[in-house]
Amino acid sequence: MQVEALRASLGATVEGLDLSQGIDPDSAAELRTALLEHQVLIFPGLGLDDERQLALAGVFGEPELHRLEDEDNRDFDSVEGHPEILVLDDPAKNPANFWHSDATFRQQPPLGALLSVRACPPRGGDTLWASTRNAHEELSEPVRRMISGLSAVHGHPPSTSSAVHPVVRRHPETGRPSVFVNRGWTTRIEGLSRHESQAILGMLFDHCERPEFSMRWSWSEGDAALWDNRCTLHYALRDYGSNYRRVHRIALAGDRPRQEN
Repeated sequence: MQVEALRASLGATVEGLDLSQGIDPDSAAELRTALLEHQVLIFPGLGLDDERQLALAGVFGEPELHRLEDEDNRDFDSVEGHPEILVLDDPAKNPANFWHSDATFRQQPPLGALLSVRACPPRGGDTLWASTRNAHEELSEPVRRMISGLSAVHGHPPSTSSAVHPVVRRHPETGRPSVFVNRGWTTRIEGLSRHESQAILGMLFDHCERPEFSMRWSWSEGDAALWDNRCTLHYALRDYGSNYRRVHRIALAGDRPRQEN
């Protein structure tokens, strides 16, 4: 198995991973270490079926059950017999063409997600990721001090789900801080006026989405990707017209975000 960095600060490809006999403990440990270092792992041409996708996801955490009765899941379908696997093949039902972290409007957002591309358009449909860990490192010291200790509200209209999380989150495994707000779900900062909240959030959104902190992947059928939802944003480009795109996604159960200090 070979892990090769895509960019100096974000993303790596993983090749030579043989899942036919399962994943041995040494390979599993290497994969977990690679995720913590690179934040996004791309598996070109891995060609996962549902069983192997579940097995690979299990290396990194506990797959979340997809429950159709949940308000937040009302527009999704799952694979028959595998309620952990969401089928995403209709962008009108699942718009993701904006910068966001998954489900931060929940008290315990996912640790990460494993995406397997089963059908992709001949062109378009790329996905971008951005590192909010790297973004935090590049903030000036006065701004880091200003946002440390603040909390923000995350919501998902028209759902009633909402949660309050620290603006700066400490990673539960690496201990490194990241900016934990996103344009998709973060609505306001607690304790600030509307004007103050909008100004600070707007600055943080723009900063985290800078190209210097991002990477982009052009999909081929059979590719898979895993990302750490605790310190990244992502954006699924919807630029492939009426062409068909089908991906299977497994979310991994996460913990409640905690403050930097």
